[in-house]
Amino acid sequence: MRIDHPVEEGKSLVYGSLDGPENSVYCRGRLKGGKKVINLPIEWVELVRPGSVTVSITPVGAFQDIIIKGVSDNQVKLEARPGVPIDCHYFIIGERQDVPRLEVIQDGIVT
Repeated sequence: MRIDHPVEEGKSLVYGSLDGPENSVYCRGRLKGGKKVINLPIEWVELVRPGSVTVSITPVGAFQDIIIKGVSDNQVKLEARPGVPIDCHYFIIGERQDVPRLEVIQDGIVT
């Protein structure tokens, strides 16, 4: 699906789709090298419903006691056990606010 970029004028976004009970967007990646902040895509400011973000973290290599300190200012802030550098994969999903919420169960037969 191609939509107008909600933040950068004159640009568009091309997104695929996952099936589920909501319209959502996600990003995923790896954080390492002593970093503690995941910067979310700039378009999330306008696309994602506040308070709907869910973050999944998978440590790489060893137990790191990683926690999510907060989600704000289009960033996910992490913390690990003192002295342990963060190395993790992340999957972050949020509900879209630019489209109506889905009515998941509907009457009628699909033809």
